[in-house]
Amino acid sequence: MFKKVLIIVFSLFILLFAAAAAIPMFFKEEIDAKIKSSINKNVNAKVNYKELDLSIISSFPNVGIKINNLSIIGIDSFDKDTLANVKQLQLNVNLWSVLKGDTYQINSVNLNEPNILVKVLKNGVANWDIMKPDSANLTTDSSKSTFKAAFQKYSIEQGTITYDDASLGLYMKLDSLNHSGKGDFTQDLFTLDTQSEIEKLTVKYRGIPYLNGVKLDAELPVEIDTKNMKFTFADNKIKLNELLLSAVGYLAMPNETDMVMDFKFDAKESELKNFLSLIPSIYAANFKDLEATGKFSMNGNAKGIYNEKSLPAFNVNLLVENGKIKYPSLPSAINNIQIKSQISNPNGVIDNTVVNVPSFHLEFGQVPVDGKLLLKNPVSDPFIDMALKGKLDLKQLTAIFPMKDMVLSGILDADVKAAGRKSSIDRQQYEAFKASGQIIANNFNYAGKNVPMPVSVPSAKLIFSPKNITLSNLVAKIGSSDFTANGSLNNYLSYFFNKNQLLQGSFNMLSNLVNVNELMGPKVTEATPASKESKLTVFEVPGNINFNVNAKANKVIYDNYDITNAIGTLLVKDKTITFKNMGMNMLDGKLRMDGTYATINPKKPKVDVDFGIDNMNIQKAFQAFNTIKFLAPVAKYAKGTFSTDLKYNSDLDEHMQPVYSTINAEGLTNIIEAMIDGFEPLNKLAASLSSDKFKKLELNNVVTKFKIKDGRLNVAPFDIKKDGIVMNVQGSNDIDQTMDYNLGLNLPRAMLGAKANETVNAMLGKLNSKAGTNVSVSDNVKVNAVLGGTFLKPTINLKYGIADAKSTAKEAITNVIAEKKAEFQTKAQAKLDTVKVKATEKVKDAIADKLNNLFKKKTIN
Repeated sequence: MFKKVLIIVFSLFILLFAAAAAIPMFFKEEIDAKIKSSINKNVNAKVNYKELDLSIISSFPNVGIKINNLSIIGIDSFDKDTLANVKQLQLNVNLWSVLKGDTYQINSVNLNEPNILVKVLKNGVANWDIMKPDSANLTTDSSKSTFKAAFQKYSIEQGTITYDDASLGLYMKLDSLNHSGKGDFTQDLFTLDTQSEIEKLTVKYRGIPYLNGVKLDAELPVEIDTKNMKFTFADNKIKLNELLLSAVGYLAMPNETDMVMDFKFDAKESELKNFLSLIPSIYAANFKDLEATGKFSMNGNAKGIYNEKSLPAFNVNLLVENGKIKYPSLPSAINNIQIKSQISNPNGVIDNTVVNVPSFHLEFGQVPVDGKLLLKNPVSDPFIDMALKGKLDLKQLTAIFPMKDMVLSGILDADVKAAGRKSSIDRQQYEAFKASGQIIANNFNYAGKNVPMPVSVPSAKLIFSPKNITLSNLVAKIGSSDFTANGSLNNYLSYFFNKNQLLQGSFNMLSNLVNVNELMGPKVTEATPASKESKLTVFEVPGNINFNVNAKANKVIYDNYDITNAIGTLLVKDKTITFKNMGMNMLDGKLRMDGTYATINPKKPKVDVDFGIDNMNIQKAFQAFNTIKFLAPVAKYAKGTFSTDLKYNSDLDEHMQPVYSTINAEGLTNIIEAMIDGFEPLNKLAASLSSDKFKKLELNNVVTKFKIKDGRLNVAPFDIKKDGIVMNVQGSNDIDQTMDYNLGLNLPRAMLGAKANETVNAMLGKLNSKAGTNVSVSDNVKVNAVLGGTFLKPTINLKYGIADAKSTAKEAITNVIAEKKAEFQTKAQAKLDTVKVKATEKVKDAIADKLNNLFKKKTIN
């Protein structure tokens, strides 16, 4: 009998197991269709998921619905924002509701590795507001909804949740969140027990980080009144890093815009060390070894309504008495810490917030620092009353508070006071705003991964008054650059208190070395298989400063240029740097410069400069200036010096290089002396004239006008004279190296090679044959050379001519007349005259037809 019963039980078990495995197969398509239908009916968003799995065995007595790789992307203003990306969403649904096939009852929800972005724009529009206006309420109206929420529990595993509310200036991020809650959501009044672990919690309000990467552990039971949307906090524990807090009270949301609250909080364990754990740089650096003693207390309350226009009334108190902070392995400590502070608001009006630190005192080793701070009416007309006096040893500070990836040292000796209202500054009533004191820096040094190069200030002194800050005795070094400076900053209070106010300054600056490449920031490196090239990035000129700087530098390094004896005036205003009377030595010559560099559009910087260059090395200029490389490639093959005066303007690209199609320039260049050798167009000319003498070209005091327009170089006619040769040059070339030049040569016939001479003789032979003359070529020959193609692959077209055609014609006529006189000397004078006239006309006609037609082509004089 027992055996039969066992077989029956086992058979039933197998049957139930098989049924549990089979049911999901029967309902999978139906549930998938209902989920998609419910989404389309209720949601204004793009919702996708990869696959749907069903199971009863692992979630019994519920049906487990697993939705994998779920994504929700907004529309309209949020069409590029992903509201949620969930690796796996599991819904445990009541089995009986599935079998009935009417409305599915959801008992629990689990989100595995969700990445959720909750975003609110400045106008209050939220990306989570995706429900259609006529969509059904999932929890109350089951007649219109496929799913009904009847939660007993929910959980989030390894989640990341970001809340970014631009309308309130609130930002919150929860990294590596594990959270669970248990409660009967079907009841109108129930208790929800929650547990939370957050690896990194960051909270910022109006850009100020109040919590930055803090670890949170919390056990927080909440009594929930769903009818009144009221949440009451009972005894709870909230641990932020090592600080243990407790908050009691309630939070209610009676309507869509208001949150009503009344709660109190305090620190349960009043130890200074626990409070210091909230400071990231301290907590991250061997916090367990930190010695911190002294009394610490923090408490507060908030009561009232929170919305876009108001805050609840609140009060926060913080007290430190007889504090001491020290790491055992370090020699220095902060002793005798005394701080009392209060932030209060009596009625929720933001402008009535008061920050009051009546006094604070601490000692770095044996050196005291004292101060106070009072801030009132932060919105309408801020009033500030502050003072700071003491000597701070920065190296000792970093010994007390080790700072990762940072080296800081030096002495700051401060004694400053300020008291008054912002309105006094706005009205320029500086006598009503009291500001005085000085800060002296000695041997200040700063280096770390957050700055591209070390900063060193051996000495500096700042003297404060309501109108300005006077800088004197500044000696500084930034990277390899060094500076000494003095001057003043005006309007600094308005610049500090008011947005977009102009900061004015006037400075005198001297330097032995200015490395502009370093000061402009890190270079962009583009690697290619053959090489790696470092490129500059755009230096954006600030728009809210007005500086006048008289500068002198013994050496300046900019891009590939080594500059010496630089002097001039820089005006910085309206996102533009204006150069006045700038002078410097570079590339073996002297450069004078007046002009502007503007970043009004930082994506398209512009330069507009008048240059004067004296005795600059051609080869070095070619290597230094890309403009010369692209528009005057002949300079690559020239050795010598030149001078020029030009007006230049162009756009710059993102690497501070000219946009060649935008270059416009004109000027006058004097090639003082140069030898051109190896230039392919000259090699082509030499081959065409059958003479190696044209492969090299020597220039001395050659002056030419040029113009660059829309990236094309146009050269006005100029003459080159050397060794009996006269060459007239004119034409143009483009950035793509194409050229169109005309060369007009007048040269001794002896310079022509055999082939060229044969060509000339053949032409004259045909002429004499047709004309019945015996014209010969004189010692000089004219050649027209038209250069085309590119500089690397030039083309050439030559046309020859006799240098003195008129003289040759007259000579031919005289010879014919003499011959006729000898032949007919016995004839009468009248007959001779007739023959003379006919011979003269014959020669004139023949030469006019042949020679002039041959040489009437364009020649360049």
